[in-house]
Amino acid sequence: MTLVEARDRIGGRVHTVRPAGATLPIELGAEFIHGHSNALWPVIREAGLPTRPVPERHEGLREGREIRFPDVRSVMEHLLGAEQDGSPDRPLIAALTEHRAAGDDPALLGAGAAYVESFHAADVRRIGTRALAETEAAEDEDGEEVFRFPDGYDGVPRWLLAQCRQELLDLRLSTTVRSLRWRPGEIRAAVRHPDHASGEVTATRAVITLPLGVLKAPPGTPGALLLKPEPPGWSDALRALEMGAAHRIVLRFDGAWWQRPDEPPVSFIHGPGSAFPVWWVSAQGEAAHLTGWCGGPRATSLAGRAPEVIRQAAIDSLAVTFGRPARAIADRILGAHHHDWVLDPLSLGAYSYGGVGAAAAREFLVHPVADTLYLGGEAVGPDGRSATVHGALVSGLRAAERILNG
Repeated sequence: MTLVEARDRIGGRVHTVRPAGATLPIELGAEFIHGHSNALWPVIREAGLPTRPVPERHEGLREGREIRFPDVRSVMEHLLGAEQDGSPDRPLIAALTEHRAAGDDPALLGAGAAYVESFHAADVRRIGTRALAETEAAEDEDGEEVFRFPDGYDGVPRWLLAQCRQELLDLRLSTTVRSLRWRPGEIRAAVRHPDHASGEVTATRAVITLPLGVLKAPPGTPGALLLKPEPPGWSDALRALEMGAAHRIVLRFDGAWWQRPDEPPVSFIHGPGSAFPVWWVSAQGEAAHLTGWCGGPRATSLAGRAPEVIRQAAIDSLAVTFGRPARAIADRILGAHHHDWVLDPLSLGAYSYGGVGAAAAREFLVHPVADTLYLGGEAVGPDGRSATVHGALVSGLRAAERILNG
């Protein structure tokens, strides 16, 4: 088996870094384990990877004062309650407009829209109500508990790689697939090696696990794959899936200045209206790390900005949220860490979400093409579990089982 990986590491959008001076790993990609019963847990247990629960303590702040923070899950239940089987699948913006016209509280609807843009990294004009309802239902089924890996999320892909029989695995890192030409039973992939030399990889089958942003990128886009011939129906199906935009920045401080004396620590801080409207404590009690997050159209507007611009936007967001001078916050920063997934040519986005017709599109795309092309990755994760590591894991296992079973 030949595994071709464009990055110089395995893991893709699992991206754990350990910079000098940091006492704990820093996650620039996947960070949380969502739920207590998803498909990632058997791997965690077998690998013996330690996990730690993340307290679900949320607080809304503006200028250091507590503000009303609605229960967004209740808002979503109300908003999507009418979007049941039999009702037309439509963009979420249509449902929001309808509820506003019916006299629903605009503040609550705004909070629901902000949640979708932030948590789902989605544009409310493009995310489909059916896909959103399916994802919300999957989260309820998996459980609302949140966990993280104190030793780093990269322990998952490293353990999975270690389970492969090395004598049967040809792992090629820093090797980019530029084009993939195929016919039934034959794959010819043109690749570029780390030394920039060209080459070819041949096989009888291929499992394509490119991020959705790369898979949908038009010819000529940096990182785009030329797939010839294009599998019948893929273009139409891919149009129903969307790649979300998100930015995170991890700031290391010389102390947890945000912690109020004699009060239980808050895990998630919400400061609506700023460039980074959500913050969380990255490692409670062990290191003074704050992670800033923004998603959706707001994140798209930050794509390609210089690191110092992103850093200043984060500082300004903290200043507005906590009511502290920006200079006082900046003076306490020991390090800032950020990765631009939106413009990264190997991802072209953070993670996927479903547009109108997403369920049928995913079901179509996971069917093998002539027992030769198989599609995997989080974008085709089953049962509302796209945009998750466990959804990506299940999609890969599904493809492998279909190949082994013919």
